[in-house]
Amino acid sequence: MTRDDQDRLAAEHVLGLLEGEERTLAERLLDSDESFQALVRQWRTRFAEWDNTAADVVPSDVLWQQIEAGLEAQPAAAAVRPAPPARRETSPGLLQGLWNSLAFWRSFGMAGALAALLLALGVGYFADKATRQPTLVAVLMNEANQPGAVLRTFADGRAELTPLGNMEIPHNHSIQVWTFPDPAGAPVSVGVVQTAKTVLLELRNLPRPHSNQLFAISVEPLTGSPTGLPTGPVVMKGTASTAL
Repeated sequence: MTRDDQDRLAAEHVLGLLEGEERTLAERLLDSDESFQALVRQWRTRFAEWDNTAADVVPSDVLWQQIEAGLEAQPAAAAVRPAPPARRETSPGLLQGLWNSLAFWRSFGMAGALAALLLALGVGYFADKATRQPTLVAVLMNEANQPGAVLRTFADGRAELTPLGNMEIPHNHSIQVWTFPDPAGAPVSVGVVQTAKTVLLELRNLPRPHSNQLFAISVEPLTGSPTGLPTGPVVMKGTASTAL
């Protein structure tokens, strides 16, 4: 299973949404897999925080008094009435009994509150998951026409650069990531990278990235280009495509 698959399984396990084989798998992982146990603890903590932000809704004393007064007003003989013949339609007496049942209304209120909580948690979970799904992916090719890095953009304005293979940065230099929001305009820097590892970039101050948008990487001084434009050789470039 991928990390995202385990994350989804852990979240749906905490919400109680799993059935069949997935439920069996989650229970087995919970007994034997420490990484899955950690994911379950994380989701329980997140859901607990949302739960704590929800204000308790308690029926007023006036409402309970009206319900109790209605129950007390029912004739005692109503409890010993013979059951009517079975009919396919709902009995008016049964509906009246449910209407006047304090236990029924308390259970109904609790069920409604639980459903609202589950809905809020589910919306929060899928909204959070949506922010972690890339919207665009660009494979940056090096001078040998081989994939050198992958750049992914996200709906909230983040971008993530992941080196591929043995990407090296020259000593006492950095690489700088550029993009062209306007194909006919000048390149705009979105980050200076000094270590060949996955890094987060910032696109929030730029127009929303689009399919076929060009990204490039140049070699620059350690602190980045002194001019605001590429000064060293461009070692990688590629265009973005819509993520599947």
